[in-house]
Amino acid sequence: MRGHSKILQTRRVVEGSRHGISNKVVHFVRLLATPCSSWGFDRGQAASPGTAKNERIGTRRLAPLEGSRRGKVRHGATMTHCDLDDTRNGPRVRRPRPHRDKRTRLADWRRMDQALQRACTYPHPAGRLVRIETHISVVYLAGRYAYKICKPVKLGFVDFTTRHARMRCCREALRLNRRLAPSLYLAIVPIRRTGRTFKIGALGTPFEYALKMRRFDERKTLSALLVRDELRAVDIDHIAARLASFHVRASRHAPNPSFGSAVRMREQLESVLASLDREVPSCVSSGMVNWCREETARLQAHMDMRQHRGFVRECHGDLHLDNMVRLDADVAFFDCIEFSDELRWIDVTADIAFVVMDLLAHERGDLAIRFLNRWLTSTGDFAGLPALRLYVVYRALVRALVAALKRHGKPRDDADATALENYLRLAARLIAPPQTFLILCHGFSGSGKSVASEALAQQIGAIRISSDIERKRVTQPLAAAQKRSLESAAYTRKAIDANYAHLRAIAGQLLEAGFPVIVDASFLRRVHRSSFIALAAARSVPVFVVDFQADLSILVERLRKRAMQAGEASDADETILRLQLTKAEPLTCDESALVVTIDTAAPLDSFDEQTFWGALLDRLAASRGWLSDQHAPASTMTQARSPAANARAKSR
Repeated sequence: MRGHSKILQTRRVVEGSRHGISNKVVHFVRLLATPCSSWGFDRGQAASPGTAKNERIGTRRLAPLEGSRRGKVRHGATMTHCDLDDTRNGPRVRRPRPHRDKRTRLADWRRMDQALQRACTYPHPAGRLVRIETHISVVYLAGRYAYKICKPVKLGFVDFTTRHARMRCCREALRLNRRLAPSLYLAIVPIRRTGRTFKIGALGTPFEYALKMRRFDERKTLSALLVRDELRAVDIDHIAARLASFHVRASRHAPNPSFGSAVRMREQLESVLASLDREVPSCVSSGMVNWCREETARLQAHMDMRQHRGFVRECHGDLHLDNMVRLDADVAFFDCIEFSDELRWIDVTADIAFVVMDLLAHERGDLAIRFLNRWLTSTGDFAGLPALRLYVVYRALVRALVAALKRHGKPRDDADATALENYLRLAARLIAPPQTFLILCHGFSGSGKSVASEALAQQIGAIRISSDIERKRVTQPLAAAQKRSLESAAYTRKAIDANYAHLRAIAGQLLEAGFPVIVDASFLRRVHRSSFIALAAARSVPVFVVDFQADLSILVERLRKRAMQAGEASDADETILRLQLTKAEPLTCDESALVVTIDTAAPLDSFDEQTFWGALLDRLAASRGWLSDQHAPASTMTQARSPAANARAKSR
């Protein structure tokens, strides 16, 4: 299973306790570093009949009570953990023997474990059984299904020593994962004793409970698709839409009021930094440590404000590409964090930061910015972006720690060592001062501003703000834009001025947070252009005006086609176009110095090519957003990228 052929023993789980580690984040990272718990079709190792017999699961010798000797107990002492007979008060009475009961329960659990490795235990064809074990659970791959049981262990972050606790964990896993993968997580099934063996679905009192899941084709996980360069833009759009809808509906009533606070974030970050320094000394520079601490302190008020306003919700918590799979025309998200409320109740921006980080780590900044812009279009949560860079760095450091733990006892040049270097390199790049600039889209309705600016955002790693969408946005947290057309009152001069003021406020917040910004609006009036140009001057960032042009016949044709499409964000028609043509204010001489003219009569496919944007890219020089994987000069990036990434860059 991913290079691991030996089942990790439970005693290795508490390895961190020798170093004084008690933080749940570090325990979770150690859990991630164990053999993969995925339950698809094309991974895994054959079950070893002798593995469970030779492994001690959660056993330990209990010390005798203070002041006691075998057969005697000091007066008044509790006899809960003693194995002796009591003859003090009356006839000889045999006391319970907890040690023997515990040994019996563990022996029964091992027999159940062995039974689950036999095909006859299951009520359906099981084929070749595969057993996968992590620190806290065991997964059995049986035919078209997978069964997950919790191990009777007590660690620093979970206590599964009782059957009730294990059943509760299975129920939580079912409840939480069915939110994003209902077709994969099926039911909680009892495991019952039948004579000297165990069966699933038999009659009798349940001995244990298992989470039943449907298996899937592991070749369709998004990480596998990305390696084969088969991850499509439509997959990214599905991810963004599903997660946006999920975050809107997610519960906002946290069981602990401190979840998602700046204090919790600082503790988690410090724990990961300390663990990385211990596992790989000097791998984290002092500059990285100082930046993380300074950013956490700077964003404290922001994080606490977000928590107060309800943006800390019951999220997934582990949204990397290995936990996403393409199912037909949709994408499912599995393996949600069910055992730790603290790691699951986080800011929605921290949840999507994992997706952004993983795409950046795979050198697909174009997909990362596409995902982020699509999620922002669906939620309007631009206010959460000031902390995104910190969250992405934190996620990169967590994955670096996972890679560091996985590579113990392996050669230096293995895949885990490479992953460690890649994640640390990504984190180091992200803490560099970001490059920001402001781009204003100028043109009539139907000139192709929206389609072209969306493609441009992926080229330069910019956040795109759409005038048509923000005009229809409902003013509430994580609200999607309305689909229906607006009344004429929404297009009065006063309403239009208010919309531009709203766009300017968003753009100013994003520039301050270190993002390059594209404002997709017509900018036909001089007062609106001058307002944004003044904003760029106040922020000391470059500003450009991209003038999108097309013949009048093309504009009319596009508007007619748009009117026939359902769910179109823009309400513009031929009447509005002719009104724009008569009232548009020409660019001034000063504004003309900022203009880059783009002819959008070209085919739509050409918008994705770098040559189409050559004039603008020359003006930008090497400036790129930190979300772009083209931030460095071409020679440097060619050396840093993989061959597949270099081929994609040349094709652009």
